[in-house]
Amino acid sequence: MSAKFRKFLIAISSGLLASSVLGCQGSNFGSSVENAIAPVTPPPEKTAPMQPTKPTTETILEPKAQTPNPEIITQPNKNLSKQIAVIALPSSSNSPDSKATLEDIFLIKFDFKTAPVLTQNLTKEFSDLDQAPAPLRDWIKDLNQLGTIAPKTGQDFKPNILISRREYARWLLETNNRLYANQPSRQIRLAQSNESLSFPDIPNNHPDFAIIQGLANAGLIGGTGDRFSPDDPLSREEMVQWKIPLDLRQPLPNATIENIRQSWGFRDSDLISVKALSAIFADSQLRDLSNIRRSFGFTTLLQPQKPITRAEAAASLWYFGTATDGLSVKKALDLSTSK
Repeated sequence: MSAKFRKFLIAISSGLLASSVLGCQGSNFGSSVENAIAPVTPPPEKTAPMQPTKPTTETILEPKAQTPNPEIITQPNKNLSKQIAVIALPSSSNSPDSKATLEDIFLIKFDFKTAPVLTQNLTKEFSDLDQAPAPLRDWIKDLNQLGTIAPKTGQDFKPNILISRREYARWLLETNNRLYANQPSRQIRLAQSNESLSFPDIPNNHPDFAIIQGLANAGLIGGTGDRFSPDDPLSREEMVQWKIPLDLRQPLPNATIENIRQSWGFRDSDLISVKALSAIFADSQLRDLSNIRRSFGFTTLLQPQKPITRAEAAASLWYFGTATDGLSVKKALDLSTSK
């Protein structure tokens, strides 16, 4: 084949291909061939017409109701060197589904040295309680938490040293009044400084005058002869004499030495002072809750004039009442924490 003839065939083929493309233009096949020869340029995207800008309006917020002032629940506690306070926030809504917001949280600044303390006392434990008789330790702890007994030196309770008459008088009055804080009819009233003196050695400027004279005004205590002798140790029979009227809250029964022997079985019943017979006989009616059994345990010897220790004195104050109706310090503490 000559070169001229080859060129002629190529020209005819090109013409036929161009005609075929033009004939198929608009069809799927034509589009495919066209794209294969020269890719189609996509048309420009349509843009939405611009909308005129609307003026913005300021959003007006309704003022939030003011959160009520928080209630501070406090209670004095003289056993603490530092004081604390709790904040009880009132509910901001009556709805049960309402939740606290940041606006319900308050930060209150106060002086830890002067601010009152919460209902729950945070007293320090005595450091020498292991020296007390084991059955009395929990009772001493409860009274310490109640805040009506105090350490002798530092944080040492000194459970086995003797207690003075003035000290027991203070513990007796303060424990009774704390247990019955909501029952004024059961409280012992403190004496006023202008009252007549019951004891010549307890003048109205004595540090414990209001307490000792208050107990005398209530008929609960008497002096040694014509004197109170505040720093003398308290005897076993005197402890029962002072405490049992606050248990029974009624006149004491008449009693004899024979009554004591029958009810208690003490072999030294004849050593009990005549003025103490009624109190000791009445104490037997409290059975296992009696002051004698609580403080001294089981014994066939009362030893009525024997001085009592601080631990024994505390044990007598852990419970006030009869065998069927009374209030322990433990129960009072539980009631105060459950409120």
